Amino acid sequence: MISGSSGGQYGGTEFTAEALEGVLREACGTAGLDPDGAELLRLGSNAVYRLSTSPIIVRIARDPDVLEEMERAVRVARWLETEALPATRVPAAVTQPLVVVGRVVTFWESVQEHEEYATVGELADLLRRLHWLEEPESLRLPYFDPLAKLSGSMRQMNGVSEEDRTFLEERAARLNKDYDRLDFVLPFGIHAA
Repeated sequence: MISGSSGGQYGGTEFTAEALEGVLREACGTAGLDPDGAELLRLGSNAVYRLSTSPIIVRIARDPDVLEEMERAVRVARWLETEALPATRVPAAVTQPLVVVGRVVTFWESVQEHEEYATVGELADLLRRLHWLEEPESLRLPYFDPLAKLSGSMRQMNGVSEEDRTFLEERAARLNKDYDRLDFVLPFGIHAA
């Protein structure tokens, strides 16, 4: 059952469970998947659904400007699979991401039914293996900027006083300058976001 609700208009359709049902159905139809009985797992910056008829997670982005980012995420997932690195996989038969009614939709293989967290040692081993990988030039991964999305997020804040907004913008500018002055000891490498 597709259920749940959250307000917010962004892109081609309202970002509510009811409005996104059509996006989910159209995207699944294009991908050759059955959306009947899909379960809404989360409705935040993305709507995340688990399909009941196949082990697939469908992610519908709230922000329509993430198309390039999602194209890169799919390319990275496919590359990590060729490297046999345990990471979330994308279904091989699905061309993606899709854009449906201004929403960016991606499909991911569901890893498991229940959340299970790795130990610190397992995570450390996985990160070590990731950092040893040689990034193919075709991926053209961008330099990681931890504050890049901050100013855009602050511009979209509703209900924040001008005084608070100014304080936050000034604080973000100072943090950005401080970050630019950091001297990193480790060499440049792939970042797991």
